[in-house]
Amino acid sequence: MSTIETSREAIEAVCLSALVLHGATADNARPVARAIARAEADGNRVCGLYYLPIFCRHLTVGKIDGGAAPDVVTRGGTVMVDARSGFAHPAIAAGTPALVAAARRSGIAAMAVRNSYNCLALAHHVLPLAESGLIGICLSNAPASVAPPGATRALFGTNPLAFAVPTKDGAPPIVVDQSMSAVTKTEMILRGNRGETIPTGWAQDRNGQPTTDPATGLEGSLLPAGGRKGANIALLIEILAAALTGSALSTEASAFGNDEGGPPRVGQFLIAIDPGHFSADHFTDALGGLVATHEDAGVRLPGRSRENHPVCVDADLWETALGLSSPADAREPRTS
Repeated sequence: MSTIETSREAIEAVCLSALVLHGATADNARPVARAIARAEADGNRVCGLYYLPIFCRHLTVGKIDGGAAPDVVTRGGTVMVDARSGFAHPAIAAGTPALVAAARRSGIAAMAVRNSYNCLALAHHVLPLAESGLIGICLSNAPASVAPPGATRALFGTNPLAFAVPTKDGAPPIVVDQSMSAVTKTEMILRGNRGETIPTGWAQDRNGQPTTDPATGLEGSLLPAGGRKGANIALLIEILAAALTGSALSTEASAFGNDEGGPPRVGQFLIAIDPGHFSADHFTDALGGLVATHEDAGVRLPGRSRENHPVCVDADLWETALGLSSPADAREPRTS
């Protein structure tokens, strides 16, 4: 894979231009472009530029409503956001200030997002909570692609979860962002495009048999991380992100990767916790101790780099992104 070096700012600008050109308002496109740029800067390519051609195509065919205005309703310690078949990012961003305010009032608050879309890396949505001094948790369901142990067909999506925890003295927060599948569907596609095999345990064929071929696995189903334990967590995410929010179940949602089926209408569920309402200063001290013990053991707690450093991106994807941001390509977006 050949790469080119660019900046996070350049990636965001190109993505913003491409999304607006294909039908999104600037207000809706901006947080999506920022999320794609952040993913590329973090080296999380399965949530980065790979999705820009898909997003542009979905705007063109109406699978995403680029002009949707999220509807936010607050009641006590709860926030409900209707994404109205638009992007997940502006919907979550629209409800986050109310979520933060509710958590500071009550100590804990929750936000349900319905009729939503692919929210890419969930870390993007919990980092603002941690930067506000709150513990942030985010869950999302996704179109069905994962079969729990014993099933011959997909019943859940990759159903990711993320959490971010603030640390003391302005240090970067602890951040975990992971799917409940052994691998993402995007990574399977990328492996197939490169002609590579996959490890046993990532996917199964249509008959429920293990496979090391990405194409066969995509025709069949992915497998959960951690077997039955991972499937159980995926089930909880499905209940909270889909059933509780009033969104489509994973088995009902249209695919993120093709043009069929109309808007996916998946859901997200976020929880914000204010440590000050619980153990206050003890929490901060305990987090400091937690970081220190991990470092003493040679382990660095997971987090996200916020440094402004050059970003290496796939050269072909970058060429596609530049083409999508050109008016000549607005009606027929190219795919990578």
